[in-house]
Amino acid sequence: MLTLSQANYLSFFNWVLITSAKASIFIIFLLGVKFVLRYKIRAGFQYMLWSVLIIGLVLPWTPNSPISVYNYLDLSHLQQKVASIIDRTIPSSSANLANQQSTFELTAVGDGDSQMAVVSSETLGPREKSNTWISFPFVYRLMSYIWLLGVLILTILTVIVNKRFSKNIGHAVVTDQGLLSEFNKLKADLKIITEIPLLKSRQVNSPSLLGLSRPRLLLPIGIEERFSLEQLNHIFLHELIHFKRKDVWINCLTQLLIICHWFNPLIWYAFYRMREDQEISCDALATARIDAEQCSDYAYTLLKLAETYSATPRLAGMASLCGSNSQIKKRLIMIKSSENHRSSAKWSLLGVVAIVLLAFTSFASPQAMANPPLYEKEPEQANMLPKEFSDISSGVIVEDISGEKFKGKVMLIKDPTRIKLAVTKDIGVMGERVSELVKARGAIAGINAGGFYDPNGKGNGAFPDGLTVQNGKLVDNNVGENEANIVGFDDQGKLVLGKMRANQLEARHIREAVTFAPNLIREGKSVILEDGGWGIAPRTGIGQRADGTVIFVVIDGRQPTWSIGATLSDLTKVFEDYHAVNAVNLDGGSSSEMVFQGKVQNKLPNVFGERYVSTAFVVTP
Repeated sequence: MLTLSQANYLSFFNWVLITSAKASIFIIFLLGVKFVLRYKIRAGFQYMLWSVLIIGLVLPWTPNSPISVYNYLDLSHLQQKVASIIDRTIPSSSANLANQQSTFELTAVGDGDSQMAVVSSETLGPREKSNTWISFPFVYRLMSYIWLLGVLILTILTVIVNKRFSKNIGHAVVTDQGLLSEFNKLKADLKIITEIPLLKSRQVNSPSLLGLSRPRLLLPIGIEERFSLEQLNHIFLHELIHFKRKDVWINCLTQLLIICHWFNPLIWYAFYRMREDQEISCDALATARIDAEQCSDYAYTLLKLAETYSATPRLAGMASLCGSNSQIKKRLIMIKSSENHRSSAKWSLLGVVAIVLLAFTSFASPQAMANPPLYEKEPEQANMLPKEFSDISSGVIVEDISGEKFKGKVMLIKDPTRIKLAVTKDIGVMGERVSELVKARGAIAGINAGGFYDPNGKGNGAFPDGLTVQNGKLVDNNVGENEANIVGFDDQGKLVLGKMRANQLEARHIREAVTFAPNLIREGKSVILEDGGWGIAPRTGIGQRADGTVIFVVIDGRQPTWSIGATLSDLTKVFEDYHAVNAVNLDGGSSSEMVFQGKVQNKLPNVFGERYVSTAFVVTP
C-alpha cells in the first residue's frame, strides 16, 4: 500500500509529465507565430509572450476551454493507463476484495415484505496487505525516481555554480566619480532607490547584473578605458532596466522550471530563446529613453561589446548584456525595426491575440471537465436550498462538502426507486464514461459504482467485478458460486449491503447491484475502525436515510491545491452528517465522478478527463 506522501509524489510527477507535454505543444505553436511575425512584433511584446509559457508551467490547474485541443484528441487509452497507475491499488477480482474484509452475515431488517440486508457480524477492520493486489507499475516508479535524481543533480549543480561564482567575483569597487555620478543619475531617472554597488571583476566577460536580494552590477576589468562615458551610460541604462523589470528573478524562476522539466529539450530551448528576447526587450526600452539620434550610438555600443568581450556564462541569478554574434545581429535588427511603431503595434496586437488563443488550445483542459453552477435554469433557488431534502426542479439536490483535507459533492435523491444501474454496453470489450452511462439510460445524474478488473492490462473498464445485477437480471458474474459483497437496491428501493451468492439474488429481490466494499455504516452505526486502513484518496460512496432518501458522495483527491482526498473514516463521517443509516464505499481513485444534468460536478483527479468504468448508479427522471 502506498503512503500518502508516496501517492502525492507520484501524482505530482504525473502532473509534471502532463504539464511538460502541454508546454511542448504550446512552444511549437509559439515558435511558429514568432517566426511568421519575427520582425513585425515589438520587442516588448516578443518578450511578454513567454510569460504565457511560464504561467502554464506553474499553474497547478488550468481552465476549461471549448477550443482545447484535448477536446478533439482521443486520449482514452493513455488516460486509462495513467488512471490505473495513479490509483493506489487495483483489485484483481471481487473474491480477492471480499477476502480483505471480516466475515459478514446477513440479517433482515425493515417492514412488511421489504427487507434490507445489512452487516451484522464482525466489525470491519483495516485492510490487510495481500499479494492479490497490484501495486504501482515498476517502470513508472523507476521513471519517477530517475526524474527526481535528475532534479536533485541539477539543483546541486546550479547551487554550486552560482555559489562559486559569487564567491570569486572579487570586491574591486568602482571609485571613478564620473562613472558613479552617471550611474546614480540613471538610477534616479528610473526611480530606483535600491543600493546597487558597481564592482570590477575578472569573473565576467561582459557587464552583468548579479543577485536577487543584494544586486550588484559587475563590470569587466578595464572597461572604463575601452568605452567612452556615453557608451558606459548606454550599458548602465540597459542593466538598470533589467533590475527595474526584475529580470534576474524571472531568470531564477525559469531555471527552476528547467530543473523541474530537465527531460524536455523543448523547454530548455524555449527559455534559451526567452533570454534572447529579454535582452532585445531591454534594448528597446533603453533606446526609447534616449534621443533618436543616439540609437545608432547605442547599436554601435552593442557591436563594440561583441568585438571586445565574449558572452558571460548564463547563471540563474544573472542578467548579462553581451550575447553571441547571431544574438547581437537580431538585436540590431530589432532596434532598427522599432522605428515604425504604428505598424509594429498592429502586428504586436495580432501576435498577442494569437498566443492567447494558442494557450487556450494547448494548455487548457477539455470542456468535458467543466464544473458549471448548479441549477442553470433556476440559479436563484440554488443558493436557498435547505440542508434537509426539498423536492424542487429535477428532484435532486447537489451540495458542496469539505473537510480538513478534502472537498467534494453530495447528491440527495428523495425517491430511491429512481436509482438504476447503468452497465457498459460492451462488457469484456470496453467500458464507458459515467456521463455516457448516464446519457445511455436517459438519466439526469449519476456516480461511478462498482469496481472492475483488468485481466489484459488495458485498464479500460471492460470487466465488471463480482456480481452485477441490472433490472433484476444477473448480467455479469466473475465469482461463480462464491460470495461477493453486494451494493444495490431491492425492488422496494431499499439499499442492500452484504455478502451474497448469485443464487441468492432473486430471493432477496435484488433489482440493481454491483460488488464493492467495505461497508461504512450499518443500522446507524459506523463499522469502520480508526481511519479504515485504506489511506487517503478520491472517494465515492452511496448511502440511504431512514426515510429512503439516497445519498451519493464523491470526494475529490490527488490535487494538493484543491483536495488531497479522504480516508474511509472521513467518508463515513460525511454519511453520518447526512443521517445515513446504511452506507458503503464504492470504487474510488481516478474513477470517482459525479454527473448532473450532463455536466461533471466534481474536479476530476485525471487531467485527461473522465475515466472509463464498467458501471454507474444513475438517477432516472
